[in-house]
Amino acid sequence: MVAPLLSFQRQVLNELLDQDALCVVARGLGMERILAELCRVCATPQALVFLINASDEDEAMLKHIFMQLRSGQGADKESELAVVKNETNSASRAQLYRAGGLISATSRILIVDLLNGLVPPELVTGAIVCNASRVTAESIEAFVLRVIRQQNPQSFVKALSDAPEAFTLGFAPLEKTLKVLGLRHVHLWPRFQVDIQKELAAASAPVVELRQPQTRAMIELQQAALDCVAAMISELSSAAKVLDPETVNVESSLFRYFDAMVKRQLQPYWHRLSARVRGM
Repeated sequence: MVAPLLSFQRQVLNELLDQDALCVVARGLGMERILAELCRVCATPQALVFLINASDEDEAMLKHIFMQLRSGQGADKESELAVVKNETNSASRAQLYRAGGLISATSRILIVDLLNGLVPPELVTGAIVCNASRVTAESIEAFVLRVIRQQNPQSFVKALSDAPEAFTLGFAPLEKTLKVLGLRHVHLWPRFQVDIQKELAAASAPVVELRQPQTRAMIELQQAALDCVAAMISELSSAAKVLDPETVNVESSLFRYFDAMVKRQLQPYWHRLSARVRGM
């Protein structure tokens, strides 16, 4: 049985349906459920909607939810996700495209089909972008979105992300992501938003923190790993003088997207770096 959307999740969904935008939701607020409901609305034969940048876990989750919806009372029997992989031949892909519905295809296959005319541009209704924080100007996903918009300017683009920390790294990362996605609006849903706070407070649960002390061997291993990281960062900083010491240090390396932050700082000077520095 699929749980109904919470009130703030319904509000997030309604805003996305009303306007093309990048929706950034705090981690742990049910982004998977919002994505599933958005895909359910778009999964109709009267439209051709592409699900872009979806992981295998995302596809499995959506298929599971759609299966539950189809088995429920009064469920929409048309809700279905078609997955296009490398083993899907061109004739089968062309048939899927013309049949409409929600299709998740790898970016490499989709861009080839768009450029070869296998996808009828007049049938493309829009695209839903998963994990939008990972889409860069050099990625195939960005190329796919540009081609879709060029071939059918009326198509929509709706992007979602539950990694707000990714938009704090580098210079104007949110602005760059919006430009890559071809969007002008962003919807931010932090955990401290009033509606979210009220709903979470009404269903608060007691939290018990358990802490397992480290053994001596574990402490030594941890210190050795930190020493290796510190040595690598020191060597990288000495070889690439363009790195910002305020953001590239041992403390920041403990957080996610550290590698993405370093790569963004080195990107303008990538052609001037030695093969040894690139390999780090």
